[in-house]
Amino acid sequence: MATKTGRVLASMLAAAAVAVAGVAAAQEPTPGSPWAGASPALDQLKAGYAAMEAGSFESALAHYRSALERAGTAELRFQSQVGVGAAAAALGRAEEARAAYAEALRIKPGNPEALLALGQVAKAQGLLDEAAARFAEAAVAGPDPVPALTELGVVYELQGRHEEAAEVCGRAVSRAPDDLEALLCAGVAAYHRGRYAEAAPLFAAVVERDPASARGRYGLGLAKLYLEDLDGAASEEKALAELDPALARDLGERIAAER
Repeated sequence: MATKTGRVLASMLAAAAVAVAGVAAAQEPTPGSPWAGASPALDQLKAGYAAMEAGSFESALAHYRSALERAGTAELRFQSQVGVGAAAAALGRAEEARAAYAEALRIKPGNPEALLALGQVAKAQGLLDEAAARFAEAAVAGPDPVPALTELGVVYELQGRHEEAAEVCGRAVSRAPDDLEALLCAGVAAYHRGRYAEAAPLFAAVVERDPASARGRYGLGLAKLYLEDLDGAASEEKALAELDPALARDLGERIAAER
């Protein structure tokens, strides 16, 4: 069964694994280019991508393995390994995914997408120190540090490193003020530091952009509760009842304890 993390990785990296292939397919490879004579591997990469989009992860894994067998260039091997990693992660096969992403990084050291993916697999396995190291590398390796900074902040929160979480999540929000995961990350960090007046507007921004965000409403309800706005917290509890009954019950019990 595919894990939630695996699905995220699949969505993000299946496209990356075939992106270069799509460009190559639209152009006639010139003699001596890395794509000359690469059609069999490219075909398998594209088939793997289509299978990932359809949720057929076992089929995708087979196609990406076939692409790897046919890959005659470093670029094709890299794309194939990324595909194998995405499909394996989607199937919950963490060790296989880790091995594939590690191989991809041997081909392209410092590649930000592969670093991010490897960190996500490590996080899913509970290997938080390794995950933090990979996310920190990814945050400085590519042009868009926001996903890696957000993931790093989440890991710091899991480790109880709330000051560091606040710093990296704040950097993510400053780069992408509308990014829901970055806003949630910063809100959680502020909440855990007891800075409810800082947390409330961050969670409110999430709810404004996505009224169906259970995490946003739960965080906003908690922040309002500890800002002594019991009516506001109760309003979030009511909205949560249809979104996530378990979170609504938890918030309701906290509200009742404060009355």
